[in-house]
Amino acid sequence: MKKNIRLTRTYPYPVQKLWHALTDAEAMSQWLMPCDIKPEVGHRFKFKTKPQGKFDGIVHCEVLEVKEHELLSFSWSSGKLRTKVTFKLTPEGQRTQLDFEHDGFERLMDRLIVRNILASGWRSRILTVLLPKYLAENE
Repeated sequence: MKKNIRLTRTYPYPVQKLWHALTDAEAMSQWLMPCDIKPEVGHRFKFKTKPQGKFDGIVHCEVLEVKEHELLSFSWSSGKLRTKVTFKLTPEGQRTQLDFEHDGFERLMDRLIVRNILASGWRSRILTVLLPKYLAENE
């Protein structure tokens, strides 16, 4: 079973627009979840959403790596889950390729349940509906 979630998407917008959507707290709060992200290595922030079951609705994060207009990586932790999210941007003229990876699903229960839930969300909703909608509405 695959441990990591990997996706590649190309958006019809310049890299600066994608970078803003990924690194501005107000922007990211609109298309992903309310958060207080800052693109500064070591910055700790939280995503907040509706609690479900044993999940308290809070994802604790820390910015791990920043290369302006190229790379953003942060930890993604909740309960016993300890993973990492990475967005890599590659400009293609007025388009931008986004290479996404969510990795670190080491525990069996994380791989069997949590990974599948997150993979479905990233694939079918977050990076294919919510982010493109935000980009289109904020031209």
